[in-house]
Amino acid sequence: MNEEPNYGMVNMFRKALDNVTDSIMALSLQGTLVYANDHYFRIHGLDKEKHYSLTDLPVSFNTIEHYKEKLHLIRSSEGNYIYNIHYHNVHSHEAGILQVSAFIMENEGEEIVWFFGKDITEQVRNHKELDGKNRLLNAIMDNVPVSLFVKDTGNDFRYLYWNKGFVEISHIPESAAVGHTDFEIFPNREDAVKFRQDDLQVIQSGERLETQESYLAANGETRVVETIKALVPLEGRAPLLIGVSIDIANFEKIEQELVRARIKAEESDRLKTAFLANMSHEIRTPLNAIVGFSQLMSTTSSPEEEQMYSDIINQNADILLQLINDILDLAKIEAGTLEFVKMKVELGELYRNLYEIHRDRTQSGVQLVMDEIPVPITVFEDRNRIMQVLTNLVNNAIKFTMNGEIHIGYYLEEGFIRFYVKDTGMGISEEKQKEIFDRFVKLNTFVQGTGLGLSICKMIVERFGGKMGVDSALGQGSTFWFTIPYPSVV
Repeated sequence: MNEEPNYGMVNMFRKALDNVTDSIMALSLQGTLVYANDHYFRIHGLDKEKHYSLTDLPVSFNTIEHYKEKLHLIRSSEGNYIYNIHYHNVHSHEAGILQVSAFIMENEGEEIVWFFGKDITEQVRNHKELDGKNRLLNAIMDNVPVSLFVKDTGNDFRYLYWNKGFVEISHIPESAAVGHTDFEIFPNREDAVKFRQDDLQVIQSGERLETQESYLAANGETRVVETIKALVPLEGRAPLLIGVSIDIANFEKIEQELVRARIKAEESDRLKTAFLANMSHEIRTPLNAIVGFSQLMSTTSSPEEEQMYSDIINQNADILLQLINDILDLAKIEAGTLEFVKMKVELGELYRNLYEIHRDRTQSGVQLVMDEIPVPITVFEDRNRIMQVLTNLVNNAIKFTMNGEIHIGYYLEEGFIRFYVKDTGMGISEEKQKEIFDRFVKLNTFVQGTGLGLSICKMIVERFGGKMGVDSALGQGSTFWFTIPYPSVV
């Protein structure tokens, strides 16, 4: 005789299940809803009076085949299986995660699959928020232009964090650093020893450490950094050691460049001061000669004496004009307003004019020679500027050549025309050759001139797109040369 079911006990269990905060449901093997507690009906908005099959349920298995696959997993886990599913809360319509444990029980010869679900939406939401904040923090830390790292002082100072900035400067990937010590990742053991000594100092003193250090990166380059290390105390465990390193190699390079710029500026200022101090003398000398001999001309008694005074006046007028022109050219160059007027220039004619102007101006015993002119060449450049450069070179040769010859000429090179002025004068030492084209530099302080001519000529030649230089040896004469691009043919 079968025992009668204890309906009171059954009702008691039903009431107990209806009052729990977890959702509970039971399905037959065919997928029919056998039981669900009040909480399940409530969160999914279902009617307790209706009958539901598998595909009617909000948290369903899509198809009977999917349900059977789940049953297989439950059986293979010895009747107890835990998994997560997504659902929509009927009240807020927000997606959530339902943690479900399932097992199979037999009831009067029929197997029933029970599902117990716990809503962990809030925990998942918090986890996502925390994960989002962590990703944001990592993105910030990976993009700051410094090296950031964290070490575990309770685990042999192994790295817990190593940002992208540290990867870029050390060429050591994060995967090779995190979980390892300095001795395991840095190629130079002496560097690791120094890092460990600093770490121990921070631990022993408990104070922040600021130090400048260098180390060998994985690519063989030496890095110079400014590093700050400090402790981060944590409750219940050893403190963390956090470090920030800034690559100061570029700072040192910038500092050196600033020092060089300052020295250069000071030197330029010194030279300008010397230039201004000498300029009054340079201008006053020819001006006094012009004024003085102009007054003497009115008292002269012979044509020869008058001619001599006139020649002196003309020479000093040329000197004064050259001084003024140099000063004006320098001012235009400084302001970027030096004008170039391009025109057709036949070089043979230009050299013949140059020769005629200067052939009688050489010192006694010195001959000006115009070398053989090659095939006639016409260029499209500023004639006056080419003549200005050549005139300056010839004038210098005349000043410093006491005997012998001064040769002027030009010839073709690949892509260029080379102009030259070659003399048999005193020559220039190798040391002076390095600075001869600088501003305010004079080889002989007793010879009149501003020390600007060669500097101005060099800038003019560079505006042409060419180069300027000198080949010389002390006591063996000099060859000043410059080039301009060719063909610039018309």
